[in-house]
Amino acid sequence: MAAGLIPKLIVTENGAFIHKIVRKPPFTGSWKLNYVYAYYQTSRKAFVGCVIRYENAAFKALFSGSAGQEGRSTTDATLMALSTAVGFAASRGVEFLKIEGENKTTFSLVTYRIPPSDAVTQDLLHRCLKELDNLKRVEFRQVTPDTNEAANILARMAMETEESLFLADNLLPEIAASLNADVNGRYVPWVHPHNL
Repeated sequence: MAAGLIPKLIVTENGAFIHKIVRKPPFTGSWKLNYVYAYYQTSRKAFVGCVIRYENAAFKALFSGSAGQEGRSTTDATLMALSTAVGFAASRGVEFLKIEGENKTTFSLVTYRIPPSDAVTQDLLHRCLKELDNLKRVEFRQVTPDTNEAANILARMAMETEESLFLADNLLPEIAASLNADVNGRYVPWVHPHNL
């Protein structure tokens, strides 16, 4: 038996878990941006967590911090988070970007599949599109939280501490472990196909 084989499915007292590799490489010559928002409805503050990696999964930079204070809804918060994340990527010299996020509405807004609901959302969308115009090519992919773990950790950190964090060299251990699991796989709860 070869050493290091990883079982595809394991069953524990907590249920069945499947080994899943979540990383999907971006298009050739591009960077990949994983981002997510966090939102305090009472204070209207939006936060963002984002990680930038090269097409071979090599780490480039991460940011965790405020995305704005005028959010009236999760839609506003996600647009502010996307604007902040794309602006961060552009400031790092990225021109070709595959963006992965969890909010389908945001991607539908920026790709003109649905119209903004009001003038405030229109203004936030316009700011987001201006940031996207700084890129030469962009693709969007909706992902689930289990495939966006590092960005979720960073967004939670920003919301809990209300402080910004930027790293371009050394990674926090929990972020490094999450990014490693994206490439090498992690166990996630198994869902029967009838329940999808």
